[in-house]
Amino acid sequence: MLKWGGCTDLGRTRPINEDGYYISDYSQEHDAMYAVVADGMGGHQAGEIASTMAICQIRDAVNQGCVGEMTLSDLKDLLVTAVKKANRLIYQKSIDEPAYSGMGTTVTVCLIYGLQAVVAHVGDSRAYMLRDGQLHQITTDHSLVNELVKSGQITAEEAMHHPHKNVITRALGTDSGVDIDLYEFSILPGDSVLLCSDGLTNMLSDPELTDILTEKQSNSLTEMAEQLVLAANEKGGYDNITAVLLTKESGLC
Repeated sequence: MLKWGGCTDLGRTRPINEDGYYISDYSQEHDAMYAVVADGMGGHQAGEIASTMAICQIRDAVNQGCVGEMTLSDLKDLLVTAVKKANRLIYQKSIDEPAYSGMGTTVTVCLIYGLQAVVAHVGDSRAYMLRDGQLHQITTDHSLVNELVKSGQITAEEAMHHPHKNVITRALGTDSGVDIDLYEFSILPGDSVLLCSDGLTNMLSDPELTDILTEKQSNSLTEMAEQLVLAANEKGGYDNITAVLLTKESGLC
């Protein structure tokens, strides 16, 4: 059995919320569901359009393609197909309508199917795994500062305060094609997956995220997501903030 909850918020400085998320219905037959987080970018309202398009297109493609028993290979192919379809449609809209020129969005999708989980990822929104009280980052940011950290030009601490920390190197809808990172892992009873936009992770460190996720176990997952967003707002709320949680209940396989 899976539990879920999510929250998105404008934050304290942005005029509109360009973040969005979607949590699918739960399939009891396959012990399966999926969630999407997207953080849009572009001119006036273009980021909101891009993130909404990404979520809607991925939702429709996954719902149509997730039929019957599926292998791990099937799950990965399904997510890649869905994300690529969304990329094509967003890119075409940006070409066809000058008001949306250059728009794009991050996207992070997690599909849980029984004891298997697959994440498809583009941009700097993130997926984390919480297991036995330890938080592990699943995805790698497609960002300028992450490239600088990997090349040794700056430290991880310097990256937190870098003036170009919000510059991403890969996004959905900014080109006719897109490279998608895929991650596969086991999901065990008691595990939780956190999907979030950078409005959360730019405000809260991994230890702070862990403290909230482990200290609030009595709350519903929606309340836990709201608590994460509240904490990010209390630290400044300089961006839109989104958090989604999927948890496999303990004692069930």
